[in-house]
Amino acid sequence: MTGGSKGIGYRIAERLAQSGHRVAATYRSGEVPAGVLGVQCDVTDPGQVEAAFAQVEAVLGPVEVLVANAGITRDTLVMRMSDDDWDTVIATNLTGAFRVARRAARPMIRNRFGRIIFVSSVVGQLGSAGQVN
Repeated sequence: MTGGSKGIGYRIAERLAQSGHRVAATYRSGEVPAGVLGVQCDVTDPGQVEAAFAQVEAVLGPVEVLVANAGITRDTLVMRMSDDDWDTVIATNLTGAFRVARRAARPMIRNRFGRIIFVSSVVGQLGSAGQVN
């Protein structure tokens, strides 16, 4: 899973590990729960995504379930939002999810099994002031 060192991602990784699953979680900062293979990875960097998958596959075998959870916020009103803040959020929350799903999909198809779960904010459905990106 991605984004396993904080918030919802931490709790998902923790619960899966406690339930007896082999779990790897990426992180940029912080620590993953006990019993989880922590892999430092910035999902905005294609090379780091590839390296993270290679590390997980070497230790745990093929990724059968991917939870794409990594996300950041740079909240402000649309007229105040900088291009950099927009680009950083889109690169992490959207493009990062695409990159890890793309990397996970081929082995899943080859093995005829796999699940990809995307975690999103409720803001995607309801909208929220300051969260245009």
